[in-house]
Amino acid sequence: MSHVDERTRALQAPSSAVIVASTSNPVDDLRRERAKASFNARELEALLHGGADMVHLRRRIADVMTSQDVFSKRGKYFLERDELYKSTLAKYLALPKAVTSMKEKDPIQVARIMREFIDEPGGLDLHLGMFIPTIQGQGDEEQRKYWIPKCVKLECIGTYAQTELGHGTYLRGLETTATYDESSEEFIIHSPTLTSTKWWPGGLGKTSTHAVVMARLFTKGKDHGVHPFIVQIRENKNHEPLPGCTIGDIGNKMGYNAVDNGFLRFDHVRVPRRAMLMGHSKVEADGTYIPAPVAKVSYGTMVFIRSDIVMNAALFMKKAVTIAIRYNLVRRQSNVHPNSGKECQVIDYQHSQRTLFPILAKAFAFHCTSDFMRRMYFEFQKKSRKDQDFSALPELHATSSGLKAYCSWETKDAIEACRLTCGGHGYMALAGFGTTFASYAPNVTYEGDNNVLCLQTARYLLKAYRKMSSGGESLPSALSYLHGSDSQSQLGQGASLRDENAIVDAYAHRAWRLVTDAARNAGNMSPDDTMREHMVSWIKAAKAHCAFVIMNTFVQEYSDVHQYVKAETIAVLHRLVILHGLCGMDDTMGEFLEDGYIDANQAAGIREEIFRLLAEIRPDAAALVDSFGLHDYFLNSALGAKDGDVYRRLYEQVQAAPFNQSHQPPGYAELLKPKLSKGTFGVSKL
Repeated sequence: MSHVDERTRALQAPSSAVIVASTSNPVDDLRRERAKASFNARELEALLHGGADMVHLRRRIADVMTSQDVFSKRGKYFLERDELYKSTLAKYLALPKAVTSMKEKDPIQVARIMREFIDEPGGLDLHLGMFIPTIQGQGDEEQRKYWIPKCVKLECIGTYAQTELGHGTYLRGLETTATYDESSEEFIIHSPTLTSTKWWPGGLGKTSTHAVVMARLFTKGKDHGVHPFIVQIRENKNHEPLPGCTIGDIGNKMGYNAVDNGFLRFDHVRVPRRAMLMGHSKVEADGTYIPAPVAKVSYGTMVFIRSDIVMNAALFMKKAVTIAIRYNLVRRQSNVHPNSGKECQVIDYQHSQRTLFPILAKAFAFHCTSDFMRRMYFEFQKKSRKDQDFSALPELHATSSGLKAYCSWETKDAIEACRLTCGGHGYMALAGFGTTFASYAPNVTYEGDNNVLCLQTARYLLKAYRKMSSGGESLPSALSYLHGSDSQSQLGQGASLRDENAIVDAYAHRAWRLVTDAARNAGNMSPDDTMREHMVSWIKAAKAHCAFVIMNTFVQEYSDVHQYVKAETIAVLHRLVILHGLCGMDDTMGEFLEDGYIDANQAAGIREEIFRLLAEIRPDAAALVDSFGLHDYFLNSALGAKDGDVYRRLYEQVQAAPFNQSHQPPGYAELLKPKLSKGTFGVSKL
């Protein structure tokens, strides 16, 4: 019998020498916590997921996936990169059959949920998340009919090749060229410099056969800017690179290593004229260039991706805070309390609550914001396709840019904050924080530096301010705060500290002040000049605008759900709305104190109100994370499983670690044995 078998047998045996009963049972602790709830968690879960039918569907999907070996996550945290890549790819390739087996009316929805549950980005991620959407959004009808069926059947696997070794966020700086040859009706795709090498596209390193390549279009000697082209880069039969294509993997990253991020260079690769996606701009056979009806209409696909990133921000924040709160509810750490005879639950330390409960509230706020972003995008898509109405594009582009940056920053920091509340056990791979952070962190640098995306929002804010100041067109509702604000907040004075509308007014005031100050400092400077000269001020203004949009959306969503849920659920949602608002103010109080909008007494009152809210939310902590409806299969965390059986799960899972399959460590024979074999120590010798 191996030593692993011995450990397992010892774990199962009731021997006090192996496992001593603790003063508390974590399973019982979590059960008691759920019993304290003031509201029905299932009602809130149904609200968040769009109805009880959707909750039921998600549970059915989880049951299907956990019953099939191909979807198993057992031992995932101990896999080497090759094994992780292969395991993840196998899961993605098993999706079509699993989706079909569900026999649901909306297979695309089922596939989306299954991808969410897999929770591991892989070689097919950009095929599904960027290659197909780009063809759908920027191809013409003929191109969509030709390519989409091939994509769905995996007759081709695509990636999205935009970022280059020398350029990320600044699209106008991309160097890859697509020069039209009228004589052959072909484009010549070329990488003229080292820095024009495509770098980072997921799935490029090993998986993809095709790529949407963003390249500078040249016709008749004129540069028309960056456009998308579908280029085959590998042979379907043997997966070898096609002539003129130099391809490879960029190596291990800090994480995210199931994805084969790659590099790609072109040496005068020829593709047909129809390889250019022509849903908006076109090149005729004679080389005549026909521009898109709206210059930035191609941003639509990127806006969709950004809205997806905002949605993922909510999901990853929910995941991290669920694991952390469940563990904090069962973890006991202190001297034994004289009344209970037990150590104190970590969640009962005020600092843990001040860390975790605002993240919990923010997860709800981001959930509402992601819904708002999706509605905004699909409304634009409907109008642009049906009526050729692109008027909403500037606001959509600016909002998605800012929210992508703001939400990804906040979520990355929240995951780490959640880990820290879990102490040493939170650092274990089995806790799930490591892969969660590593999988999410790249969102912060998608499209390059988030600060540059904030400046895109800032340009929109400056333009809107100048139009308003000159008596121009009316402002969108999200910018109505630019008309002005009261000089003094009514919070804690004329209005209750729990008046959500007064809190929204405070967020609006801050955004108004920061935008106004930055715009006045800019004077008559061009947008480019003021973004360089006053960059920090404009980034701060863009962040304030995003914080206002999130707060305002949260309050609107809260106001709209009163008719759908019971009073108890409304009450707990109201606490979350207020906590999110007040903590956001407390964490950046200097921005409210700076112009006297909030005074010292109000600031102190806000802080005290936060502590009261933490105490009120405390009994509902377990039920609130339950309401997210995150299945154990998705969480894949020894600390965050729904039953709370933390310690047994940790002990059992480490037994399967490859490092534990032998008592002798790697290199024992040549490194340790020659030294240790010379000794004859034993207890009897001491």
